[in-house]
Amino acid sequence: MDRNRLLAIFEALDGALQSSCELEIRGGAAVLALGLEGRTTLDIDVLPSSRFVDAELRRACAAAGVGFNPTSGKDLAEHDFLEVVPEETLVLPVPSPERPYNTVFRGRRLTVRTPPVADLIIGKLKRLEPEDVADIAFLTQRFAITEGDLSEAFGRLPARWRGDPVIVDNLRYVLEDL
Repeated sequence: MDRNRLLAIFEALDGALQSSCELEIRGGAAVLALGLEGRTTLDIDVLPSSRFVDAELRRACAAAGVGFNPTSGKDLAEHDFLEVVPEETLVLPVPSPERPYNTVFRGRRLTVRTPPVADLIIGKLKRLEPEDVADIAFLTQRFAITEGDLSEAFGRLPARWRGDPVIVDNLRYVLEDL
């Protein structure tokens, strides 16, 4: 999906939901929602802190033509899908009251938010594939992210990730590029 398709999915989900739903998203879909053009992704990574009724969101996804939590072959998926990210794999700073989430869509029943931009960048450091590097370049330029922003966000990572040598090295690489 590209940015237009992502927004169309949000509209379709909003139209299919019967009660309020709040999705917090990260990854490529979050970057698309924040305005990056020319990027695509197959999935919408939904944070476990989101608020929704599972059965209702599944029905809304089906009505919108979007998969929900594929059980196998997601790397080979041929259509768009929502996936709730397992907590144990989540590389993302702990939310801070001083750093509110960004609302990127608000419909009648659906609200979609992203973590603060610096948090999204920190969340990309474990993998740091070429599309992640491009996402980081876009986010740092568009939102004037500073070394201080990234250091603060890094400091809010759970301890197990703050000591991860890949994340530490990749943060150093990103800071050098700033």
